[in-house]
Amino acid sequence: MMEESTPFWHALELAWTGDGALSLHSIRLLDTMQNMIGLSDQRRAEIELRFEEEVVYDLTRAGFGCGDQALAAWVGTLTFLDDPASQDVSRAMGKAALMAGLSKDRWSLTYSWMSQLGLGASYAEGVWLEGGDAGELARVPALLVPVAHKIGLITEDE
Repeated sequence: MMEESTPFWHALELAWTGDGALSLHSIRLLDTMQNMIGLSDQRRAEIELRFEEEVVYDLTRAGFGCGDQALAAWVGTLTFLDDPASQDVSRAMGKAALMAGLSKDRWSLTYSWMSQLGLGASYAEGVWLEGGDAGELARVPALLVPVAHKIGLITEDE
């Protein structure tokens, strides 16, 4: 799995890159997220180590962890995973990605993202047009906006 193409990496970016610092509140939010998506301690450590080496190393501290507000808002969107429709939305997103033109690189990147959320199988079904009619993607849930940007389904302006 590509660490930089996962929701947990995105959460680390939100937590750290606001001012180059990590607050205690952000640490607790990352713990909550880890539990919500079922991320093992070992996997989390691997992602955090790579993030520290590639991103934190170059950050200049300019505050006390102001990224916690953006992180809190985004972690709050994880409740989407409890929605029974999340699998159908994931399948529709896979189909939309296929129709938008999905390269091998984008497939790897987006599949890693969706898999960490437990949506990888239904996303793959949509991409490969398996598992019944995927339907149309009416809107992108807030939790999936970062990956929808990577696929090209939405732009920065949306």
